Amino acid sequence: MRIVAPVLLGGLVVCAVAMVSALSGCRRDDALKIGYLGTLSGRHSDLGVAGRDGAVFAVEEINRSGGINGRPVELVVRDDQGEAEAARKAVREFVDAKVAAIVGPMTSSMAMATVPLVNESPVVMVSPTVSSNDLTGKDDNFLRVFPPSGSTARHLAAHVRQGLGLRRVAVIYDLSNRAHTEGWYHVFRRHFETLGGEVTASATFDAGVPTDFLALTDRLLATRPQGVFILAGAVDTAMICQQIRKSNPRVALLASEWSSTPELIVHGGAAVEGVTYYQNVDRTDTSPTFTAFRRAYRTRFGADPDFGAVYAYQSVQVISRGLASDPPPGGLKKAILAIGAFRGVQGDFTIDRFGDAERKPFLMTVRQGTFQRVEAQ
Repeated sequence: MRIVAPVLLGGLVVCAVAMVSALSGCRRDDALKIGYLGTLSGRHSDLGVAGRDGAVFAVEEINRSGGINGRPVELVVRDDQGEAEAARKAVREFVDAKVAAIVGPMTSSMAMATVPLVNESPVVMVSPTVSSNDLTGKDDNFLRVFPPSGSTARHLAAHVRQGLGLRRVAVIYDLSNRAHTEGWYHVFRRHFETLGGEVTASATFDAGVPTDFLALTDRLLATRPQGVFILAGAVDTAMICQQIRKSNPRVALLASEWSSTPELIVHGGAAVEGVTYYQNVDRTDTSPTFTAFRRAYRTRFGADPDFGAVYAYQSVQVISRGLASDPPPGGLKKAILAIGAFRGVQGDFTIDRFGDAERKPFLMTVRQGTFQRVEAQ
């Protein structure tokens, strides 16, 4: 089946029924409704807002091209507030509204809270950024365009041990998104130790509770690690890096893609220089497809797209491809899985029979206040 390339230019604005939305326009009774679920308020809202904007951008693009089989798409936006019950309430509202699909959620903890509800309904949920290994290999209504964290964790462990030559690493991770961070940590640790590395210490915190990061990082640094691996959102990662640099300006800093939003640099400044991580979006890509996407997105939102926006955009595109095949009621999942291979703005990716994505990650770092791609050693 032919893969349709994105259309990136045009000018109409789509309607959105939302708790948080800046869109306006006219509603059509025959519109296909797609829900968007993300954290739009609170500490981790940077990722949720980016995802919302990416979904908005994709829906606007689809409507400029005539909609899906001639029907306009209407984006219905809900804020999960980073709270399980708010997320479940939003999913119930989506199901009652008979949305064609749900884009989201953006964090693994919200996915763990909502997937059981989605599985009780005919609605398919396509997440842009959830990577929890707990959701891997399951035949359910949860699909994703972001690969499970196990693969990326093994890439990072190999780079730290063999590429950077580090043997001793300490780890700190946020329990507020435990479904993401804890699984990431365990896979990283197992693979790192298999390669001859040692995790000298591990520490946890909860982003919802005030934390003395200086005391926490001092305990980690007391074990004399060569690197510190931080599994947290952008703001907390930035704060942790600042405390580490007060005590040790030379230790290597490692992170996961969760923290790679502009907020990391805004709040971290010079302290996050050299932070290394793997991700699946290369902001320095100069290919014609990504350059056109970035230019159009910047015109629409006044800023470059970060990884959450790119993945949410691609989630809507996946749903659109499935709906374009005109599946019967309850048949969207089967339609998406039958397609299998999709064209992204940075290369192709696949979704397997369990709804799990596969793509090759890029090694990235923060250099001179920008995210830069580096070649893995």
